[in-house]
Amino acid sequence: MIKTYLKTAWKLLYKNIWSLILFEAVYRVFSNFLIVKLSGRAIQFALKQCGYSYMTSENYNDVMLHPLTILIIVGLLMMVLFFMMFEVFAVLGYLEASWRREKIRIPEMFGAGAVGTVRFIRRYPFAWFLYIAASFPYLWIHSSYSAINSMRLLKVTATKIIEAFPAVWMPVLLLVLVVIFSFLFSYSLPFRFLMEEKEERIRRRVKNVMRGKALREFGINLLLHLTIAVVSLILFFTAGAAVVLYARYVKTPSTVVSAVIVYGDWLKTVMGVVTGAIGIVGSVTYLYLIFTLSDRRDYQRSRTFPKNSRLIRIIRGPAAAAVLSVAIIAGESVYIIRSMQQDLPSATASSGYISVSAHRGGARKAPENTMSAVKYAVESMADYAEIDVQETSDGEIVLLHDSNLKRTTGLNANIWTLTYDEVSQLDAGARFNKAFRGEPVPKLEDIIQYAKGKINLNIEVKYNGHNLNIVKKVIKIIEENDFVENCVLTSMNYNYLKQAKKLNPDIKTGYTMKMTYGDLEDLDAADFFSVKYSYITEQFVENAHSIGKEVCAWTLNYQGDIQRMVNCGVDNIITDDPELVRKVILGEIERSPDFLDLLMYLVN
Repeated sequence: MIKTYLKTAWKLLYKNIWSLILFEAVYRVFSNFLIVKLSGRAIQFALKQCGYSYMTSENYNDVMLHPLTILIIVGLLMMVLFFMMFEVFAVLGYLEASWRREKIRIPEMFGAGAVGTVRFIRRYPFAWFLYIAASFPYLWIHSSYSAINSMRLLKVTATKIIEAFPAVWMPVLLLVLVVIFSFLFSYSLPFRFLMEEKEERIRRRVKNVMRGKALREFGINLLLHLTIAVVSLILFFTAGAAVVLYARYVKTPSTVVSAVIVYGDWLKTVMGVVTGAIGIVGSVTYLYLIFTLSDRRDYQRSRTFPKNSRLIRIIRGPAAAAVLSVAIIAGESVYIIRSMQQDLPSATASSGYISVSAHRGGARKAPENTMSAVKYAVESMADYAEIDVQETSDGEIVLLHDSNLKRTTGLNANIWTLTYDEVSQLDAGARFNKAFRGEPVPKLEDIIQYAKGKINLNIEVKYNGHNLNIVKKVIKIIEENDFVENCVLTSMNYNYLKQAKKLNPDIKTGYTMKMTYGDLEDLDAADFFSVKYSYITEQFVENAHSIGKEVCAWTLNYQGDIQRMVNCGVDNIITDDPELVRKVILGEIERSPDFLDLLMYLVN
């Protein structure tokens, strides 16, 4: 049955295929650009109105749950749905023309989108938003992954929503139910768009056309979307292989990894547009074919431009359509080329010094946040050992990343419920490797005393709601051990940095962030920004440097990711493998990994 659908759909699409391809290319680039730009400016405005210059994990909830932000988000969502509705009407206009075996050009597709959208909103001045929203998951399913990954705030929001559920299966189940509902609701979409009738009659038409074959059609629908997903993956990996081959045989060995990563980012953007276009065209075509099987008595006239106007006849003419198409495509091509030129990979190793920090002391070769880990950091010649500190119930400062000790020691207890005597009896090494059996949870002061003259420390102060005075105690330990010049103090809690600067302005501080969104200028308590590498861009580094701040990237363990951060010009790299990072920075590592490794860099 899927073969029959594909054959029929292809005949319908092939009639004016170039008009469809050009329309989708033009419309999707324009709409995506507009949505991204307006979204960025809208959220920036919301940040300022909420009294923030920058969004972080700390103030995320304050900003996103603010009434103004919610209003802005609703407005942006309405804009996205409006653009989707316009595209659906344009594709339906295209399908209608092909069904009648008529030619349709790009201006007429835009006309079909405009006329259909205006009529639909006039008919449903309030409900149009709900109807499109109900179909949105179905129509947007192939664009979702690309959109979430390309728009960082959307990615963070999706992660936050998932984390808000007590179990991972709950949001997954909810998402599946929403998508199933959207699949079922969307069968009524072409009837609502193309038949101006009452709801009761529309429901009756859908019921009649689906009677006795609802399950079969739903299966075909699912199979169709799986086919689109498989085709999209094949296209992506084929294009990715071409990118890797180009980089290996055209680029110099010192830039091949960078080229693969940068070109891979371009490819992901392009494939996001292509996959979204294939998804929405395939979905609308399937729904239209269901519509053609129905009783279409009283069906209204086509929603393209009227044909009696002389101006419209000129616009519909092949010459005008060709000129307009070339002008639009040329303008968008110039924009795309200029955007790409800004990202062209040319750097190899850094011209400036990039320091290396061993993550949690040296978590790949020794138990994290232990004396053995810090010793490995020294042996690997790292510039810093990055460690995490928390406070016991009796006020001792110890090295620990999680608030709970179960992952590292096996004891299911929170650090603030135990005294140091109790913590000191735990084994922080056996779970990592039996060779480290008996490794204790160390005090901060013991680590500082060992590190003196051997390595600098990046001391990340953890916030758990039970350690409000921890900063004061950490700084006291640093001062008592004369270690101010040999450490930096970092935290995801910005108030901790302000406390540190107030207690001792000479201590260098870093703001640890999982995301980067907004202006940096007002974050005076931070001397540098420690940011998850996936959110760092060359522009972000340039902005930070322009206001005298450094950038630290965490946590990098793969050559391609490290090379990208080197090219971005970061000042420090946190890693579990300091030796690998040092080799990449100095240009001493093999710069031409094999084909599969390069393909994995591109995919990741």
